Amino acid sequence: MGVSKGIVRAVGLCAAGGLVASCAAVTATSSAGTASPSPSGSASAGVASFYTYPRAGTIRGKAAGEVFASEPLDVTPGLADAAASAKRIMYRSDGAKDRPVAVTGFTLTPKGTPPKDGWPVVAWAHGTTGVGPDCAPSRAANLHPSPDDRDEKLITNLLRSGYAVVGTDYPDLGFPGRVHGYLQLGPESNSVVDSVRAARHLDSALGTRWFSVGHSQGGAAALGAGEIAAKRASDLKYLGTVSLAPVSNLGDAVGALAKLKPPYPRGWGGTASYLTYIGIGAQRWTPSVAYSDLLPPRLVRQIPAAERLCLAPLSEHLEGLDPQPPALVNADWGRSEALRAFFAQAQPAHAKSSGPVLLLQGGKDTTVAPDLTEKLKGQLCGLKDTVQYKAYANADHDGLLDASYQDLAAWLSARVNGTKAATDCG
Repeated sequence: MGVSKGIVRAVGLCAAGGLVASCAAVTATSSAGTASPSPSGSASAGVASFYTYPRAGTIRGKAAGEVFASEPLDVTPGLADAAASAKRIMYRSDGAKDRPVAVTGFTLTPKGTPPKDGWPVVAWAHGTTGVGPDCAPSRAANLHPSPDDRDEKLITNLLRSGYAVVGTDYPDLGFPGRVHGYLQLGPESNSVVDSVRAARHLDSALGTRWFSVGHSQGGAAALGAGEIAAKRASDLKYLGTVSLAPVSNLGDAVGALAKLKPPYPRGWGGTASYLTYIGIGAQRWTPSVAYSDLLPPRLVRQIPAAERLCLAPLSEHLEGLDPQPPALVNADWGRSEALRAFFAQAQPAHAKSSGPVLLLQGGKDTTVAPDLTEKLKGQLCGLKDTVQYKAYANADHDGLLDASYQDLAAWLSARVNGTKAATDCG
């Protein structure tokens, strides 16, 4: 059993991301100390010029969802075989405190003749990749900063099922000199909704019907998008949310992690990576949060590395710390009112959704603990949402995408065809 499989089964935190391998299969042998390593090889070569952040006046001059720039996106052979067109995009959205921001992403249109009312659109919200510029999915041909193909396979299947797919990078992810505000649910949700509007500006074959679909970090963002869809994109027809193993109830997870002491099992660097990303997201959400409110001193010193390295290389780097930190979480984290407020804003159950919800979870998920997702289901039902919940007994965190696809596709198709969604809420 790998590290995060031992740690996260109990606490359900590696959930913030989507790379089980980075938690469970780290094999670092070098001593990392407190130095900040160089980023690993990046897929960004040759596309860097696209990621120039616009001037403030230029951003203010656009409405949410309007496009600043687009260019052809070179994708993998599998994606190219399923897509009639693939573009890298930059569009206007709203960040923290509703500040106008530029956001990058991608849009892909399926092959074939669109329906009379246009291709239905899936807004894809990705799981944790990191917070630095090289970690934006739109920089990579497989739409992920690592060789992992799980997102690519899902997006390919959606294209072949007749959906246009648009994916946001989230605010500040991809631009040199900027750091992504990890788990800031409002900005992430805004960027999901606005990505659909941007894609429709570029391709008239895309219709008004759309879904938000996301995994892990993106599972929460997809739920958040559903909560604001009717108001933020009233000219579009929101058909529902599919949320796969979403991040939720962060206070429960962090509280359990605070009890852990070394020696940690092999792979603990993955869990530490998520914690450093959470600290970065919280501090950028409000300067009232200090990194030390959440993290012990050894991990605070790793913030420069976390700001640059994507999830897998950061996990390997932290795994090499010798000796291991005496704790992964500041034991007094709960005393920080600002940190608790950050956790509260990250919770994807603030308001009733604009459409029905399909909530999916792997029974062998050691990244997002099933009990946290079951708790979330109750919270969504308490908002009077229409929620279908399905667990896949033999699926782990990443395996859930493959295990659930047939059910996911059937649920999307039923909504497109006008069938009313069932509910598991009492």
